[in-house]
Amino acid sequence: MYAKQAVTETNRQINKFNLNKMKKLILPILLFFVCFNSFSQTCEERENKLLNLMGSFSAGFLYNTYGLIGSIADGFELGAYNATTVTDLLDAQKTVADNMINAVEKISAENVFLKQTDKEYVMAIINIIKGLKIQSQLLLVIVKNKTQKNSTAYEEQRTKNWKDLSKLMGIKE
Repeated sequence: MYAKQAVTETNRQINKFNLNKMKKLILPILLFFVCFNSFSQTCEERENKLLNLMGSFSAGFLYNTYGLIGSIADGFELGAYNATTVTDLLDAQKTVADNMINAVEKISAENVFLKQTDKEYVMAIINIIKGLKIQSQLLLVIVKNKTQKNSTAYEEQRTKNWKDLSKLMGIKE
């Protein structure tokens, strides 16, 4: 009987020892697998993810800028904004557009994009930003001199910008 109790007690101690030992090893083992799984991506896979993220940010920027210019135009048309406010708001947008054009053109000139589709996307971004800048300038012309000719020029640029933007973003018209 004592032998059986001794064996049982010994097994209990061994199990307790193994359990404590395993508890101490679980964290390092998990860290090992997490670390190696995060490095299992190739540079190309990480680059594609980053390019997709930047594409999403740039599309959002372009879409919001397009909407903002339209909102400023609506605000002026409805009398919510006077000429000075519209000029200030659009001048700020033109400054942001200039900064974005310079930044994107600089990166594009460094030939960092390997895929032709990425190069085309960047060129489309530059063209849309330039188009939005033209739309802002045409709205300023309307603020100073609202004629049918000026309104038509603004509307044509606004329509072109939407067509280019929706194509870039994959929005069906």
